[in-house]
Amino acid sequence: MRITLNTLHVEADHSLWVNFSSAFGEGRGQWLGTLPQTGQVHEVELSLEDDFVWDHNLWAATQDGPRISREQAGLRVTGQLLPREDEAVAALAIGPNIVLLSLQGGHAQPGGFVSLLARQVSLSPVAL
Repeated sequence: MRITLNTLHVEADHSLWVNFSSAFGEGRGQWLGTLPQTGQVHEVELSLEDDFVWDHNLWAATQDGPRISREQAGLRVTGQLLPREDEAVAALAIGPNIVLLSLQGGHAQPGGFVSLLARQVSLSPVAL
């Protein structure tokens, strides 16, 4: 996913957090790489490490189209659920970007849009 880093923040445990913007909206996540510069564009792998449970932190979306937004409780992501073979793993398309999810219980129609709330968000720079 292509993002622009807006701000950096170092937590008390020395973890590095970034606020970012993308074509799909704005968010916040833990940066897993060398210290980046703000204002620059980066290609990253977006990881959502939560265990997603239907009707807890994962729902059928009320609107179609990929979207990312920062909320006080975490990162709200809307994307298209892709067909899967493994009931415990799902793939979410956020535009052309694919994010793997740990999914527990419930079923949704592949191809439908879902919305989720992630609290464990990380960004890893990708060398192109």
